[in-house]
Amino acid sequence: MNFANIITVVRLLFTPIIIWLIFSSYYYLGLIFFVLSGLSDALDGFIAKQFNQRTILGSYLDPVADKTLIVSSILALGYMGAIPSWLIILIVSRDLAILGAVIISWLVERSLKIEPIISSKINTFLQIFYIGLILLSLSSKEEIIYLDIFILPTFSILIALSTLTSWFSYLILWLRSMGIINK
Repeated sequence: MNFANIITVVRLLFTPIIIWLIFSSYYYLGLIFFVLSGLSDALDGFIAKQFNQRTILGSYLDPVADKTLIVSSILALGYMGAIPSWLIILIVSRDLAILGAVIISWLVERSLKIEPIISSKINTFLQIFYIGLILLSLSSKEEIIYLDIFILPTFSILIALSTLTSWFSYLILWLRSMGIINK
């Protein structure tokens, strides 16, 4: 296991701590750990590329760590009422659909190249930023008017559009890999 993969594992291990901090109403500390997790995502990718530490393990571990962090945080914050239920359903449904497509591809022994696409990278960034903004809002003693009334609702819509775009893009790629539609 190389250094980039160790950073990814640490990010994966931060997730239960972040969720516990959220449920314990330690939002500011949760925000700090969440930001560290987000920065570690960028750092492990940078190290893997710059120092030739790309591995098969890392290609699977990194998206698992990202999705574990994002989905767990979304569900925890949604349970607390900080995220609209329609957005939670959309985000989780997309991730389950992608997982289902991968499993179906393996079951029918079809080659499926698992690589993040640009719309997915944008979606992941927006979701991480959104969760960070929510934790910032929750950790503030006073209401941050523009954040709570304008920015978070706007981000909800932006993330919904980004999630749908990413979902549709992956669906097209999967249908092509399955031979259902032509390239």
